[in-house]
Amino acid sequence: MEITCWNCKTVIALDQAAIDTAIAKMDENKLGFYDVPCANCKKVNRTSRAVLTGITPATTGTQAKVVTRSLRVREDHTITCEVVSGLVFDQVVDVYETWTDGKNTWARIGEGTWAAMEYNGDKLMEIVKP
Repeated sequence: MEITCWNCKTVIALDQAAIDTAIAKMDENKLGFYDVPCANCKKVNRTSRAVLTGITPATTGTQAKVVTRSLRVREDHTITCEVVSGLVFDQVVDVYETWTDGKNTWARIGEGTWAAMEYNGDKLMEIVKP
């Protein structure tokens, strides 16, 4: 299996032993994701259990499309949280829930992964499938 680093685009190869170790750590910590480190830039790439196991989770039916050049994905719905991944223009993602403070709106797009839909009045993602 190969994962492309969201930051530097380095391809990270994972053999079956690395995948098994990641799944075991997810089970141990009761998490639905594993942070795969990039040997090149040292950033982590938050990878879902579904990606590592090849099993696609049931979706909510709601999807959003990125309408900006690029978009950072964070651990939580605030810009002070660590960046764990990235999205690019026209990329479509499943939206599991949304959160708003009345000014900014965020979408949870996976376990421990949030992307801003609207931030400081700028639309960054739009719903494409209700």
